[in-house]
Amino acid sequence: MIENNFIKQLVLLGGGHANVQVLKKLSMNNIKGLNTILISEHFEATYSGMTPGYIHKDFSKDEISIDLQRLCFNADATFIKDKVIKLDTNRKEITLQNFPTINYDLLSINTGSISNTKKIKIENSSKYFFVKPISSLVKNLSYIDQIVKNKRSKIVIIGGGVASYELAFSLKRRYESPVDITIIGKKILKEKNLNKKTKNNLKKIANNLGISEYKGEVISLSEKNITLNDGNKIVCDLTLVSTGANIESWLFDSSLNKDERGFIRVDNNLLSINEKNIFVTGDASSIENISRPKSGVMAVRQGEILKENIFLKLTGKNLIKFKPQKNWLYLIGTYKNYALLNYFFLTFHGRWCWKLKVLIDKNFINKFKFSNNLPMAKRNFKLANFKNIKMYCQGCGSKVSKNTLINYIKKTSDNIYLRDSSIIYNKSLKILQTIDHIKLFSSLNPFDFGKISYLHSQNDILSAGGKVKSLSVSVGVPFSEKYVEKFYLEYFMEGIKFESDKDDCIISSGHSYQSQEPGITLTLNGEIENSVSKNSAKEGDLIYLSKPLGSGYLLAAYFNNSEMLSGNDFEKILDNLKKGNLFVVNSAKNSGSQTMTDISGFGLSSHLADVCLSSNLSSKIKLSSDILINSNIDLLRKFQSTGFKNNRQFSREYINISENHPFENILFDPQTNGPMLIAISKQNQKKFENCFSNETNIKPILIGRFINKLEKAIYVS
Repeated sequence: MIENNFIKQLVLLGGGHANVQVLKKLSMNNIKGLNTILISEHFEATYSGMTPGYIHKDFSKDEISIDLQRLCFNADATFIKDKVIKLDTNRKEITLQNFPTINYDLLSINTGSISNTKKIKIENSSKYFFVKPISSLVKNLSYIDQIVKNKRSKIVIIGGGVASYELAFSLKRRYESPVDITIIGKKILKEKNLNKKTKNNLKKIANNLGISEYKGEVISLSEKNITLNDGNKIVCDLTLVSTGANIESWLFDSSLNKDERGFIRVDNNLLSINEKNIFVTGDASSIENISRPKSGVMAVRQGEILKENIFLKLTGKNLIKFKPQKNWLYLIGTYKNYALLNYFFLTFHGRWCWKLKVLIDKNFINKFKFSNNLPMAKRNFKLANFKNIKMYCQGCGSKVSKNTLINYIKKTSDNIYLRDSSIIYNKSLKILQTIDHIKLFSSLNPFDFGKISYLHSQNDILSAGGKVKSLSVSVGVPFSEKYVEKFYLEYFMEGIKFESDKDDCIISSGHSYQSQEPGITLTLNGEIENSVSKNSAKEGDLIYLSKPLGSGYLLAAYFNNSEMLSGNDFEKILDNLKKGNLFVVNSAKNSGSQTMTDISGFGLSSHLADVCLSSNLSSKIKLSSDILINSNIDLLRKFQSTGFKNNRQFSREYINISENHPFENILFDPQTNGPMLIAISKQNQKKFENCFSNETNIKPILIGRFINKLEKAIYVS
């Protein structure tokens, strides 16, 4: 039975408090026939409820963050890190800043809000940061620290709501050096749900902490001053803008119906008033006939309904109504381990209030943690129009539809009649050729995967002293239809083209098919430019790596939901995977190197041993954390790629290494688009390192040298 017959595409815009609940539900349930994509500007979503605690250092960055890539992996969704710049509801098309457009059958917008500064003139010289979106504040906290560091700074928070007070309390606790904080608002603590006693307590706490309040409207910011509409000026070193909410320009410019303030009007099912295949939640939405303030609490509550309504709509059932509460619990951090509680007419201030706040916040954030577990077993549902297909044709019967293929080719080539082959002209009679196949990593952006696939194959041509001139490609997309088929084909191919265009490489032929195991097969053809081989190393030559190792075991750890890896850690792994070696090879050639090889699926030990055996030499290398993508040695000890065991069995006999060497496992770790291993003569060491550093601003990794042939090929210290 074919399980991944995708016939509809759900796109989630933004990793907000509502959309993450949809993904969590998908991590426990599977809707057959549905392909899900999350688009967000960040690998991690910041939970606003815990951000003040992060600012005053009660919580770490990981504790307040939701790892979106991992959440997508567990939800069988694809994660794309990018910014939306246009929404075309007529074409059901989303235009992105860096990647090809994406179409949707069903769309959920939960992108949050930005600070409203329409009435404030901001000079270029002014030092200011936006509080919304909250992720930007967290990202800019280190810059704020530099401004405040080692001097008595004057900080102004523009906005008189409760969020400004909690932010001010957090900043007072964060900085050891004194800071003067002023809260300026056109209205001060005007939230309807705050009772009078709570407001008085907030003002009293602010006064005790030396926080000033000023009622007024800000009209301009300059380098050293804030100007108010009454003509008064307030001196400041730094401004934090926590004004009312606004939506981003791409959403405002869309055809979605908006209220008088510019927010997207939705019905009580959270569906757009005029586009019944688009849900909008959080700060960007305005529910008909219901007036509620913009808050993270409201987004969380809407998420509880959104996750159900998306499932109900996809499975053809009646939707449920969102009924917002008229009042809700406020828990506002004040002093260390103290919080202020507000609920209807009740007000309390104490340690137990802080404990309650921490309990509630951690219960929410922990829903999105997947501690050292493989993806859980899921309950199966079906799309309303999904039909099980017992058998798909194999062979050429599994090809991608002609319409999808022609529509893509029209964008990139004039070969719309699908010629069977192409003529390639080569200067040399000697042609380098290599072939590689890689299966798609779960949840990875297919565009990035296309880039990685090309770079991985390119390494074989580069290490032989050549340059890629042409390629043939075979693309396997999931069994799918329409938008889903288009998405995978286009993203795979555009990722390949992104890198191959840098080589002026011709795509000479191709094949596309549908498969249960999506992936890319590339055959690269190249011309020899320099004489490079594995058998030319000389005694005394230094051994360098172009970049660190570890993609195999780190991906195994990440996709086993290891708590030792965060979203930021995954971003570093991905950056490493997308880093090519062309510049490295050029630096090596200019420095007289005639020996290099790429470290790929067989690991460092196998490839280094090949060079040693073919050059009739041995090698002496030093292993340390410098050669690892991630320096956490416990990850290397605990996790292994599936190819590790075979690599170790094959090459262990060639190695002399002490028992229980802490870095032994890295010798056998399979690498995807791994580093180049390069031999450089001692006299060319400085030239190579300088050339390398000028290109990359980092140094190559020196791991050892070649020595006279001994009993073993590799000696490790």
